[in-house]
Amino acid sequence: MNAPYTEPGPVFRRNGEEWAALPQAQGPFGGMHGGAVAALCVGEMEAMAEGKGWGALVSAHLYLLRPLPLDGISSRVMPLREGGRVAVIESELWAEGKLQAKASACFQKPLDISGLPGAPDAPAFDPESLAKWERPAFFKSTNTNQDFLDLCDIRDTTREDGARTKWFRLKRDFHASPTPFSAAMGVADVSTLFTVTDAGERPNAAGWPNTDLSLHLARAPIGPWIGVAQRGSWHGDGRGMTESEIFDVHGRIGRSCQSVVLLAA
Repeated sequence: MNAPYTEPGPVFRRNGEEWAALPQAQGPFGGMHGGAVAALCVGEMEAMAEGKGWGALVSAHLYLLRPLPLDGISSRVMPLREGGRVAVIESELWAEGKLQAKASACFQKPLDISGLPGAPDAPAFDPESLAKWERPAFFKSTNTNQDFLDLCDIRDTTREDGARTKWFRLKRDFHASPTPFSAAMGVADVSTLFTVTDAGERPNAAGWPNTDLSLHLARAPIGPWIGVAQRGSWHGDGRGMTESEIFDVHGRIGRSCQSVVLLAA
C-alpha cells in the first residue's frame, strides 16, 4: 500500500496506474462510500471525454458494491458505443483484488437547435446569503480525520413545499481537470443523510446505506454551487428510496435517485 495522499491539490491523484484519495474522501465510518466513489468512478470518464470526443455527460448510474480504501485503486474504462452523437461508457473501480464499484454513463455531443433556449444568464438563487449547515449532535463522524462532508461548504434553507434544499460548494476539485457532472453527482449522494438530519432525530434503523446512485442533468451546472432538494420514502420491509431535484444558482438542472437499504436497529 502506498503512503497516504495528503498533498495540496485535487481530492484524487494518480500514482502510476493506481488512484489515491485524500482522507477527507472517506465516509463517516471509514472507507470511501457513495459521493466520493461516484466522483472518482464517473469523474474519470468525464475527464477523458474531451480527448475522446464523447461530448457532455448527460446521465450516469453507479452501483456501490463495497467501501473503497483510500489508495491502491485501479480503474477500467470500457466504451460500449462510440460514434455519432451518443456514446455509452462503462467504468469499474478495483481494489484488493475485488470489484468495488461499477458505473455506466451516457455522453452526448452538442448540436445547435434554433428556437430553443440556451444557457441562462440571470441567477435565481444566492447560496452565500444562507446560513451554514451545522452537523447535528446525533450524527457525528467516528473518523479522527475529516470526512466527505468537510470537503464542502454547505448552506441550508427551507422551501415552501417542505423540502429543505442544501447548497454545496466544493473546497477542493475532485480531479485535476474540470468534472462538473460528477461533482454534482458526488454531493447528490448525500441526499439520504439529509432526509435523516432534517427530521431532527435518528430513525428506527441502524443504518441506511444506498446501493446505487443515478443522475440526469438537462444542462451542465453553471458556477460552483449545487443545490439538492431531497425527499425520502422508507418502508417496514427494509427498503427505501431518495429522490432529489438538482439546481445551480440559475435554476433546476436535473434529478438524482438512489435505492436505500435499511438496517435493523
